[in-house]
Amino acid sequence: MTDSRARDILSRQSELETERCQYEAVWEQVAEFCDPDAPDVWSGPRTGGPDSQAERQERRGSRVYANTINSAANRLAAGLESLIIPQSEKWHGLTTAEMNDEETDEEKEWAEGLRDFLFALRYSANSNFVPATQACLRNVVRYGPAYLYAEEGFGGTLIRYASIPVVEGYLARNRWGQVDIFHRRYERTARQAAQLLGYDKLPARIKMLVDDPAKCETKISLIQCIQPRDERKMYRLSGAYQYLDTAFASYHVIEDEEEIVRESGFRSFPVSTFNWRRYEGDPYGISPTIEALTTVREENAVRRSGLRALQQITDPATASKARLDYVPVLNPGENYPGLIDDNGRPLIQPIATGQNPTYAFNYAASRAEEIRDMMFVNLFQTLVQNPQMTATEALIRQEEKGALLGPSGSIIQAGFASNLDRELGILEDKGLYDEDSRFAPPESLAGKAVRPTFTGPLDVLRRSAEARDTIQVVTTAMQMAQFDPGIMDNIDGDEALKIVQSAGRSPQRIFRRKEEVDGLRDARAKAQTAQAGMAAIASAGKVAKDAVPAAVQARDSGLLDGLQGLLGGQAPAGEAGGQATAVPAAPGQGA
Repeated sequence: MTDSRARDILSRQSELETERCQYEAVWEQVAEFCDPDAPDVWSGPRTGGPDSQAERQERRGSRVYANTINSAANRLAAGLESLIIPQSEKWHGLTTAEMNDEETDEEKEWAEGLRDFLFALRYSANSNFVPATQACLRNVVRYGPAYLYAEEGFGGTLIRYASIPVVEGYLARNRWGQVDIFHRRYERTARQAAQLLGYDKLPARIKMLVDDPAKCETKISLIQCIQPRDERKMYRLSGAYQYLDTAFASYHVIEDEEEIVRESGFRSFPVSTFNWRRYEGDPYGISPTIEALTTVREENAVRRSGLRALQQITDPATASKARLDYVPVLNPGENYPGLIDDNGRPLIQPIATGQNPTYAFNYAASRAEEIRDMMFVNLFQTLVQNPQMTATEALIRQEEKGALLGPSGSIIQAGFASNLDRELGILEDKGLYDEDSRFAPPESLAGKAVRPTFTGPLDVLRRSAEARDTIQVVTTAMQMAQFDPGIMDNIDGDEALKIVQSAGRSPQRIFRRKEEVDGLRDARAKAQTAQAGMAAIASAGKVAKDAVPAAVQARDSGLLDGLQGLLGGQAPAGEAGGQATAVPAAPGQGA
């Protein structure tokens, strides 16, 4: 029995296929020159099924004479992985800071612990994160769009990842340019469909195929539709409204039966979309391979002509005066009797046209170099091109790499930010933030959102200028402080350290909390105050100790008596002209 919702999904699928067909001709050419193993791209079902991998390689390889673009695309994809999501590094952090506040040290430590847990999940043995992301980056470089699907796992693998082939993905964007509708049109055998969707939910005809051992491997066409729910049910709990259902609905439709066989939902959009560059109104975008396609065709045509010219030299056509009974295959070292006349002249002569394939190969080499430039391969061969490059020149090339790959890198990082939302949504459903979880957030994070801050090599290249200039200013100030110590009063050391830390990937756990730093500084200030007091006491004691002998000496010399006389208004005792001065007699008394 058909379902009106299934008919609506199939109708939209037809519209999405019509919109995507204008890209497929270009994608076919990309696959021919750059991805010979890729499945064919076509609109609608193909009679007889797609060609096998060997047939595709034979068909495409017979028309391809240059492998420059394929090699360059693989190198660029590997370079993007090393710059954006290197396996050996923690290429993003987590932040919870809002516009009107700043993260506390406790919040930073919590976010760092959660980040480490996420990386442990991604790079676990069965998560498939590395193969899936590598396939996505190859698709971005070759075709433009790429799709990473994250789904809930069980057991030791909490999240599983898969790269959806470009040929299977159809999308629609909302008014902000974000993908909110995704259709996946794919094929599975009847047996696989029963494992994926459940045997009881299959239509009767598909069940018959599953039950028949001779027909259980018959391919059936499926469409998975992921779209926002038109209406969501809500309830009120403790004064706050909560949703009863998920934000996005997922439907699996068997195309031939026009029937929905599975319905589920997602809290967050499960498919992260990546692009190299996309213009407004362009749903799928463009890739560097597509931009280089004209030069790729040119190189391929020139190399084909050069090879034909080379064959004319190494294996030229032959001519004979009369029709021979047979024309032997001339192998080196063989003796062919009867092929010379009585005068010793060969009866068969090579046709020399004087072609020189060197010009063709030189021109093809220049086209190959241009392709490498368009694919940014030369940015990853700094030392190969100039082994004698100085450190300053190498640093300039590194900054150039960040400047040229930065715009496309930011678009790719937006896809990984979307994937982070999906990961946190899956883990939240599994109790990530429960009170008994080791990742229960601090109370200060209530109502705050978690978002990524990317710290990969590409981001370090972007922020390295600020850190380098900060270090240079501080170093210059320290040198100037040798002549004027007051110069250092202009430098806030704490802020300078924060700038250098934000430009790198140093973990938060190596830094003390603000309260600890304030406590250390307060204790140091008290110790310095006490030390200054002790020094003052010691200095006063030394002064007192030195003053006692001086007082005794002054007393013995009569200096103290003279001082007392001066303070009392009397003349000092002494001698004037060799005679002592007499003290005046009191009134009424004689001399």
